[in-house]
Amino acid sequence: MEIASPSKTELYLNAFSKNIQVDGVIKTFDDEYWVANIVPILYPLWDSDKDKLEVFVKYKDGTSKMNKTKYSRNQKTGVYSWVSYQFNLEPFTTEVDDLCTRLLEKFNEYRVGQENDLERQLAGQFASSAILNWNKISMIRNFLLMDSDWTQLGDAPITDADKAKWVTYRQKLRDIPQDQGSIAANMVVFPVTPSKHTAMNDGKDYLSDDTDHYYRMNQVVYSKFADRITNYLAIAISTAAIDEMPVSRVYKPATGDKSLDEILTMIEEGGI
Repeated sequence: MEIASPSKTELYLNAFSKNIQVDGVIKTFDDEYWVANIVPILYPLWDSDKDKLEVFVKYKDGTSKMNKTKYSRNQKTGVYSWVSYQFNLEPFTTEVDDLCTRLLEKFNEYRVGQENDLERQLAGQFASSAILNWNKISMIRNFLLMDSDWTQLGDAPITDADKAKWVTYRQKLRDIPQDQGSIAANMVVFPVTPSKHTAMNDGKDYLSDDTDHYYRMNQVVYSKFADRITNYLAIAISTAAIDEMPVSRVYKPATGDKSLDEILTMIEEGGI
């Protein structure tokens, strides 16, 4: 059975992978939750020892499909094997509706619970790892670049001269790893924004003063990024893709008592 795109699929269940997709958002369930909450919904009507559920799809047009695999005997050879087939759902309209309702309830329950647990875990890791390092410098630099993206739009409400300053500002941010990568993270300096420079009104050209036009990411400034870093990590850890569309997929990082810094490194190296 062809897997439909999220734009056409209301609910998609893969029993082998233990995941459910709802409106483009997919969750992979841990074994404990799957056995305790999903198996009772599937067994014995949809899934059994010798007639296993593979995939169930409920489409947004109201139709449904189900693939199962059955342990059956080949009449010619006498050999038993698992054979995949499409299960006829027409006689089970009420049961299919009930299946969808119950799966959706468990999907939402798992999604809320796991994402809240992840946020709490990341918040705790962040609180116990308040030391500035280069992983965090890179994230903050990216935040600052994102916050100034609007200045580069064609209809940005700024003058050409101001836009040129923002271009300089953004390039200075991009150059931080190259220009300052050999120094300690807590010694890195960031350029003030053109807006801040205008407010200073010091009569000096933008970024011409190495003291007044740059600042260090001290703990007071850094603490302002705490929630943003935590939220970013939650998204970064839980993001996957289906049919080239971003969807959310919750993982439980096996970090034990490792610090936020190591979680960042895991993300950076593709380990999560």
